[in-house]
Amino acid sequence: EFGGGVATQETWKAKRRRIRCCICRSAWKATREGTGSMAVPGRVGRSSRTVATRSGGGTSSVAGKTNGTPSAPSMKTQPAFVPQGNVRINRETPSRGLRHGCRTVKCEATTIGSSDSKMQEPGYLQLATVGQESEISAMERSISLLKELGPGQGPSKPLKGFSLDILDEGYKRCGEITSFYAKTFYLGTQLMPPEKQQAIWAIYVWCRRTDELVDGPNASRITPEALDRWEERLVAAFEGRPYDILDAALTDTVSKFPIDIQPFKDMIDGMRMDLYKPRYETFDELYEYCYRVAGTVGLMTTPIMGVDPLYDGSLEKVYKAALALGTANQLTNILRDVGEDAKTRNRIYVPKADLASFNITEDEVLTGMFSPSSGKVDDRWRAFMKYQIERARYYFKEAETGVGALDKDARWPVWSALILYRKILDSIENNDYNNFTTRAYVPKWRKLSSIPVALLKASASPKDM
Repeated sequence: EFGGGVATQETWKAKRRRIRCCICRSAWKATREGTGSMAVPGRVGRSSRTVATRSGGGTSSVAGKTNGTPSAPSMKTQPAFVPQGNVRINRETPSRGLRHGCRTVKCEATTIGSSDSKMQEPGYLQLATVGQESEISAMERSISLLKELGPGQGPSKPLKGFSLDILDEGYKRCGEITSFYAKTFYLGTQLMPPEKQQAIWAIYVWCRRTDELVDGPNASRITPEALDRWEERLVAAFEGRPYDILDAALTDTVSKFPIDIQPFKDMIDGMRMDLYKPRYETFDELYEYCYRVAGTVGLMTTPIMGVDPLYDGSLEKVYKAALALGTANQLTNILRDVGEDAKTRNRIYVPKADLASFNITEDEVLTGMFSPSSGKVDDRWRAFMKYQIERARYYFKEAETGVGALDKDARWPVWSALILYRKILDSIENNDYNNFTTRAYVPKWRKLSSIPVALLKASASPKDM
């Protein structure tokens, strides 16, 4: 069992395998047994890993896609309201004509002859036009619940039948799992008050366990019915009937913070998409997926982060920024993991319509668009990636508009996650856009150098927004 007596000389790889195994068994066992109250304290007491996004990293105010690899929690979300359709944008001058006041960035993908020359024109980005109904509805529900209950009250009844020792053990295990799989994010939560950091850990672990169902060792045996049972177990946790001590931590969290259940259900729907949808035709389809697996994390965690009392703007602006961060994180994960997803999972998340615009076929993505002898990346793929990276940066920029409105004790970790995750895009560029054989990562010295920048941004007053 996670946290049980393990030999002190255990190697790092063995420890990782042990923890991962416990996580997988817990989630898999739950889907086979169905829901129910926890009759014996610590009955399962194991864990699993979540994606906030299938996350590449981040708290709900930060989220992304895990794809089997742990990453810092990200507010991986997509903005529910963004300029619609195809937008020309300019880095130097904020666009005054765009709806919702969204800022934009310039796309510098070079033109190489394709079926859609527009997509390769400088300054052109194609954003989502449909597929936002779910996130808009969930965001409105979340804001409504916050206004109804206030920041210190949750929709779930207080947890009963558990001693404080058992509950403390549940939170402790959530913290251990978070620190193991998302070290940078975990360090960021240390800046929060204990109640907030524990709540973030509980959310993170639930998300990781959910993601593990479709991306873990037992993924081949997961069926839609298994996810239905997992959703029933979620409802039980919100009703005060947790199945194990990790669910108990979630139940306790949703009794203390105004967290709505809909984003959790939407994330499970995102896992259902992974069961039957290995390709995405358009960015509209991908956008909806990004919301479900990552944007939802922003809606889950923003009520925990809290809004600064000095902020007098719209709550929609804060929640839309959380969604945007989730979207940006998830898009970053997808771009980082193109080769891994194609080779090991036969999944291609980048839109087929975008590939066609750059004269790229599915088979070319599956085999890798680089020369095996020289390692040189195909010019078409380089141009394609430049376009995709600029679109991800657009959503990072959107996310910045709301981070400053969070409570002071939450701004630094969220800014840190945003800055660090965005640097993954820089790493992809530094690798000459080869995400088939080279995994982009942020070196430790770059992480450390970003801390003062995040602190400076976090120190700004909401009144300056």
